[in-house]
Amino acid sequence: MAGFSIDYNLLSKTKAFAGVSENDFEALLAHLKAKVRSYQREETIFCAGQKSHQFGIVLQGSVHVEGSDAQGNISVMGAFHAGEMFGEAYAVLGNVPLLTSVVASETSEVLLLDVRQLTTHVCAVCAGLDRLTTNLLQSVAEKNVMLSRRIQDAAPKSIRGKLLAYLNTRAQMEGSREFDIPFNRQQLADYLGVDRSALSAVISSLARQGVIKVHRSHFEML
Repeated sequence: MAGFSIDYNLLSKTKAFAGVSENDFEALLAHLKAKVRSYQREETIFCAGQKSHQFGIVLQGSVHVEGSDAQGNISVMGAFHAGEMFGEAYAVLGNVPLLTSVVASETSEVLLLDVRQLTTHVCAVCAGLDRLTTNLLQSVAEKNVMLSRRIQDAAPKSIRGKLLAYLNTRAQMEGSREFDIPFNRQQLADYLGVDRSALSAVISSLARQGVIKVHRSHFEML
């Protein structure tokens, strides 16, 4: 690929390219009009309201999804780290404006791919396109399940209830009662839709009561 280099080893470990032969990467990336973009912290990758046929894969760093209410208050809706993809549902739809923005959480590199090329078959990359299409469908389905989990996490009325619902969900996802969450305190508060100070007080209270152990973003359910 002229103009930039991509770590094919990392790419092979992503959900998007799982099962795709590394021998097909160069031709497939060219067909998908691949672009690598660098972003500084707080720089916008996709802006709410815009339409896009591209989806992204984080190569380095991390990005987060943020929304805003009528008063302009920003809340974090999710986060993506190296190897994870984002924006695929909107890219497939193409004509639907994004409801949220995707912003770099730190200095990051993102691989952008044009989803419209998935329906333009070229014999040299047919097998790779079919595999990638299947992977995208699976990713969209998994994120629908995650959305259902978030609705479930937000269902309790108290901050304590919301936090414990979220932590229990994370424990189930990780298959362990000890795990890291992808948020700092402010991002977790935004995700749960609660005040940061009140959330911190609840976390401290749960730790004192022996319900959890916590160190920054590392939690253990006791």
